[in-house]
Amino acid sequence: MQTHFVFRHMESSPALRAYAEERLEKIKRYFADPLKISCTFSVEKLRQIAQFDVTLRNGLQLHASESTENLYSSVDLALAKMERQVRRYKDRIRHHKPHEGRTAKVRLGVIAAETVTDEVAEAAQKAREAQKAEQSATVHTKTIRAERLSADQAIMQMNLMHKQFFVFTNVDTGEVNVVYRLDNGDFGIIEPEAAQPVQAEAG
Repeated sequence: MQTHFVFRHMESSPALRAYAEERLEKIKRYFADPLKISCTFSVEKLRQIAQFDVTLRNGLQLHASESTENLYSSVDLALAKMERQVRRYKDRIRHHKPHEGRTAKVRLGVIAAETVTDEVAEAAQKAREAQKAEQSATVHTKTIRAERLSADQAIMQMNLMHKQFFVFTNVDTGEVNVVYRLDNGDFGIIEPEAAQPVQAEAG
């Protein structure tokens, strides 16, 4: 098992490291397989943030983060959140096996909100300006693997990572799909529609 600690905008704290390792034991006891754990602690003004990312041997990932005025409280709240999801999906996590086959790669980008204007969004005649604005407003991009999962497994993975959406390769169709969380607690799925065959015109 590997545990990696990162301290941002603060000095390394052996006491905090020991405290987090002790609390992580409650997560580790659920899994016999080796774990890869990343712990990130950071301070931003009055916010003290604890973030935990756990990768299981079967490929599933767990994520939780919390921000309070005290790092020890942030650790407790983040790992309590993670443990609730682990307990919820305990049996499914243990029996999860990666699907074989081609895994798609997708690129995710983040665009600064203040650079997207109504004029850019509405004016069809300004398509070139809109494209240019979006390119210049991109904060960062990254390429991720869209793992092969069923829709149910993708929803479980999304919940384990506390995300609002999750991109995956649908094991049933081989297509890239997106599951997302609705305001009423339900889940939506975005999947490509099969192209309709083009009919030749009668001569």
